[in-house]
Amino acid sequence: MKPHILIASPVRQNPYILAYFLTSLQSLNQDELVVDFLFIDDNDDKQSTELLASFQSKSERVKIIKNDQQNDIYMKDDKTHYWTDSLIEKVAKMKDSIIEHAIEFNYDGLFLIDSDLMLYPNTLQNLWDEQKDIISNIFWTEWQKDIEALPQVWMMDEYTLYEIKNGEKLEPIEIANRTAAFIMQLKEPGIYEVGGLGACTLISRKALLKGVRFKQMKNLSFWGEDRHFCIRAAALDLQLFVDTRFPAFHIYRDFDLLGAQKFNNEILTGKNEKATVSLCMIVKNEEQVLARCLSSVQGLVDEIIIVDTGSSDKTKEIARQYTNHIYDFEWIDDFSKARNFSFSKATKDYILWLDADDILQESERLHFSSVTKELSSKEVDSVMMDYHLAFNHNGEPTYSLKRNRLVKRSCNFTWVGAVHEYLSVHGNIIQRNIAITHRKEKAYTDRNIKIYKQREEQGMEFSARDLFYYGNELKDHAMYEEAVEKYNQFLLTKQGWIEDEIAACLKVADCYEMLHAPDKQLQYLFKTLSYSMPRPECCCRLGARFLVDEQYDQAIYWYEQATIVKNQPKQGNLIDHAAWTWLPYVQLAVCYERLGQYQKAEEYKEIALQYNATK
Repeated sequence: MKPHILIASPVRQNPYILAYFLTSLQSLNQDELVVDFLFIDDNDDKQSTELLASFQSKSERVKIIKNDQQNDIYMKDDKTHYWTDSLIEKVAKMKDSIIEHAIEFNYDGLFLIDSDLMLYPNTLQNLWDEQKDIISNIFWTEWQKDIEALPQVWMMDEYTLYEIKNGEKLEPIEIANRTAAFIMQLKEPGIYEVGGLGACTLISRKALLKGVRFKQMKNLSFWGEDRHFCIRAAALDLQLFVDTRFPAFHIYRDFDLLGAQKFNNEILTGKNEKATVSLCMIVKNEEQVLARCLSSVQGLVDEIIIVDTGSSDKTKEIARQYTNHIYDFEWIDDFSKARNFSFSKATKDYILWLDADDILQESERLHFSSVTKELSSKEVDSVMMDYHLAFNHNGEPTYSLKRNRLVKRSCNFTWVGAVHEYLSVHGNIIQRNIAITHRKEKAYTDRNIKIYKQREEQGMEFSARDLFYYGNELKDHAMYEEAVEKYNQFLLTKQGWIEDEIAACLKVADCYEMLHAPDKQLQYLFKTLSYSMPRPECCCRLGARFLVDEQYDQAIYWYEQATIVKNQPKQGNLIDHAAWTWLPYVQLAVCYERLGQYQKAEEYKEIALQYNATK
């Protein structure tokens, strides 16, 4: 049996705002739910009352109760809303009467929502699926004009955005840090426990029967009915949660009607032909390649953000041919800070990030355009794309990986790590067959290894990821023994991503090969098997080790294992295309030739040629 949910709201609203609110309710996904509506009509504007009646005329599941109590004066302007004690008391009574209605008619859940909000179509279903007793959907509001937008949820007291333990006396800097940490957490899509909430809340029948109510508790002076609701919930041992995955849009001021129109067009009706895109880049002395990069995406992005970290060539002059959005950022040996600064300047729906030596091939432009059209009608947080890193003589990719390349700006995803930074992404991630091509022109420098060594000398603590990439830099600079040490420190943390753990074992094996230690090389090749099923990259390396030692039966075994695996991992791990296609067959042919089994060798040669023929 489908859950039976009551959506309810006391309504006293500007008709223009109310129209958007009702459109949003009509757009809610109700496939897995049975939904009824209850409105308490407290309007003093006849048009608003007529809008509610029109909504009711379209469904038998809508009930309207006219509030006959004399209306107090309620004022709002372009600065804020002005509440009085008597108005809050009246709202509390209306909300409590809704609770009594929900209990009387045996609803499984009550969704109380203010009449100036707009929701994503799957919001109600998402909240119900979490199976929490009390959970709000987040929205962000400039409660006072021209100040930072803040959430409608809090941690303690009336509206304290940080947690404080009994007896703690916090300095202003610690209060600021804790508040910032709470705000940053809420900007990460997820489900979080909070101390207070309101305005857009799903309440389970269990919580309703336990006694949650909005009327003021006589021995508490907290202002606002939502505070008293949350205190009762806590006293009844009911936890409060917030869902931050798809923030509602709050039409707090008449000015917000422009945003409501945009939300309606792009989220509810899908009238926008494509999602808009900001290209964000950090650059330094890229005069050789920047025009090539920007030309490759020209016409596909709606905004180009260039952050220059100290160019002394014509980089900024070239950038001005494509955009006026050019910013200077003082380089402080931290790539994440520079990238996060570039993201902060974006204004469009999605952010595409590229390096100056990346390009979008002409053959990929149509695919990219198709994805931006797709995003206009889907709730997608990130699009993962291929990243081609190396190529054969025919221009075909030999090494590639996947990256979260196009991300929703409103999710406020951030970059992490001073060197070899990564974009911390969560939520609904889709993969599309679009490739960004890396065409490096500059020679590699010792910049990154200098940053790592400087941080090490300063006694800075390295994360597991830092240790892995520090090892990579050492290996690339032929400092093999130091590289092995860092890779082993990384593996001992047991905190790495499994693909990096496998890669670390392969890289240690490479180091031992260069150090002429074949036994240790073999040890780490076999160690890869303790992390996952055999990968073709590992199998081919094992086959090569045994082939060098003329142990052909063992070599054949591992090359055959490489041919068995068919499904490539779909995350960001490095893919050696040769190991997944023709290489094991060529090597099998070599093994069988040396064993004198020429017919079998020819068969494997033929298979290898077929792979090349399909290119």
